[in-house]
Amino acid sequence: MPPKKQHSTADVIDVIFGSSDENSGSGLESAFTSNEHKEDSAGDTEPQETESLSSLFVQRDISAELKSLSDLVNQQGTTLLELKSELLKMQKENTAQETELSDMKTRLAVSEQEVENLKKENTGREKVAFSAALGLPAGLRGPFGSETTIVYKNVLTNVGNAYNPATGIFTALYRGVYYIRFTGGVYDNNRYNIGVNLYKNNHFLMHLGENSIDGIAKHVSSGVTIQLEPGDQMYTRLPPYYVLWDDSFFRTSFSGFFLFHI
Repeated sequence: MPPKKQHSTADVIDVIFGSSDENSGSGLESAFTSNEHKEDSAGDTEPQETESLSSLFVQRDISAELKSLSDLVNQQGTTLLELKSELLKMQKENTAQETELSDMKTRLAVSEQEVENLKKENTGREKVAFSAALGLPAGLRGPFGSETTIVYKNVLTNVGNAYNPATGIFTALYRGVYYIRFTGGVYDNNRYNIGVNLYKNNHFLMHLGENSIDGIAKHVSSGVTIQLEPGDQMYTRLPPYYVLWDDSFFRTSFSGFFLFHI
């Protein structure tokens, strides 16, 4: 409560001359009392105004805090959407990788099965291969006055025992395609031609040769892919007045192997 205000002379005169009431004393007292009440009311208004301002500032602080929280929630919502989008993207990538991995597993399983099938086929497949040469003793074979079957006694390979080193003849064991190869060589000779004839079942197939005047040392070779039936025979013959040379280098040879069934 603020200190009581002292009444001035002007206040007293205003009260005395401004009042028409017979009870002037009462009017004076009433005036002073009313004036005091006004002053007391003015003093009471000041705390109320301070409280109102304080309440306004508090409301403004709350509004600012709420706005800040709202902005934070919106920001977190945006971040959450971005995370969801990234998660969906990762899920799609994982799904694609899983699909690719599944395809790779399927291809691997197919490849493994193909390998197993090939193993089974090779296990049951007939194997035929031979290679033989004139070899030692070193020197010329021929010339002879008639065509002569060449016997390659030095056997290098004879899988299936289809080649006979006593006759120089290869006999087909199975119906299918075979590869036959033959070579010839000569050394220290400028008088006789070098040559080899290839036969199938007494039928002439091809000739391989060189003239003697081409040089002292000569080498020739050839091969053929041919279909044979079981029992068909392949061999080579030395033409009349032709020669061949061989030594430990196996310059003159006869080889063949089975390719596949038909």
